[in-house]
Amino acid sequence: MTISKKINKISSQNMVLDDVFAFAEQYKADPMVVSACLMIVAKSIYLNVLGPSQTADMLHLFAEGAENSMYGIKKETLH
Repeated sequence: MTISKKINKISSQNMVLDDVFAFAEQYKADPMVVSACLMIVAKSIYLNVLGPSQTADMLHLFAEGAENSMYGIKKETLH
């Protein structure tokens, strides 16, 4: 990936984050609305990228927590 593509990708990610924070600011009195909206968006992204089976696994991991998972997942830090 060229430097200009990386810069464009970073700026578009920052724009998305800005939009998310602006949305969250509008509904800060009701954090359940914000979290539900973000979960719906995440599910849609996972379905498009990973497919239904892996999406179900990801949502299960979020609900149960990786520590209690039947999948034997270990945590790692990515740099």
